[in-house]
Amino acid sequence: MSKLNSTQLLKTWSREVRRPRDLKIAESDKQIAELYEAKESMIGITGGNLFASLGGNTELDYSASPTVTSCSIDIGCLSIDHESFYFASSLLILNLLRPWASTAIVNTQIINGCRYAPKAHPGDGFMEEIDSNLALRQAVLARKKLHTGDHLPHPQLRLKKRRSFTYNFAKRKKLIVDNKSIGRHKAFSVEVFPHAIQVIVGFSN
Repeated sequence: MSKLNSTQLLKTWSREVRRPRDLKIAESDKQIAELYEAKESMIGITGGNLFASLGGNTELDYSASPTVTSCSIDIGCLSIDHESFYFASSLLILNLLRPWASTAIVNTQIINGCRYAPKAHPGDGFMEEIDSNLALRQAVLARKKLHTGDHLPHPQLRLKKRRSFTYNFAKRKKLIVDNKSIGRHKAFSVEVFPHAIQVIVGFSN
């Protein structure tokens, strides 16, 4: 994707719309991906990493306004052999012997309450790969900074922003898609689907 296309995506990723009467609701990132797979074009979201990254707050009442903000977000597709797994927030590729030296592909700034990827944007047509080569002591220090996002930049945390990723490891890696483990695999690929589904933060019917 060219810079121009990415810029266009960012210009058009959110818009004001008249409040819909009825929408399917996702309470987690996994449910967002499931509703995308079910071919829903617009949904409400009330929980998960994407909800938090978009400024969602469970203590706020979003029901009063006649108009709402709809955000077009990217969806990741993990392909293993002939099987596909969709995700809205993250794919973790875990090194079982050295879990602190693993890889993540992220679509959201916040992962499980931590500002894991401070510059990630869920509507720019890309996802960020964060590849860790940290030693254990460095990992402990970096973990203390995860809540604020101050663990980045770091010379042993390599960042790449792409639309597709391909992996072929010598040993199997444990894969976790939106907090769900899908087993251990050596070879797999990831593709980003730009503006795959529209979400409304905090929407309730």
